[in-house]
Amino acid sequence: MPRYNYRCPSCEIEFLARHSSNETLEECEKCGYSGSLIKLVSKPSYMVKKKEDQRKVGQLTEKFIEESRQELKQQKKELNKNR
Repeated sequence: MPRYNYRCPSCEIEFLARHSSNETLEECEKCGYSGSLIKLVSKPSYMVKKKEDQRKVGQLTEKFIEESRQELKQQKKELNKNR
């Protein structure tokens, strides 16, 4: 569920609320004000891949490339033998 930051126009307290994107919050959790709360703009949250995962992917890619090179060399040798 997404997190949203709100500010109450009555008590001026900012707080965090979790709800679906099609809902709106209309009551202050702190003072009980009932009305339009101010939805604040906040930066989105996201996950950053760990460098370990990136190294693993890089290592797998290097391994695949090296295996492909070896296989191509072997196929080239076989083609030259058949000529």
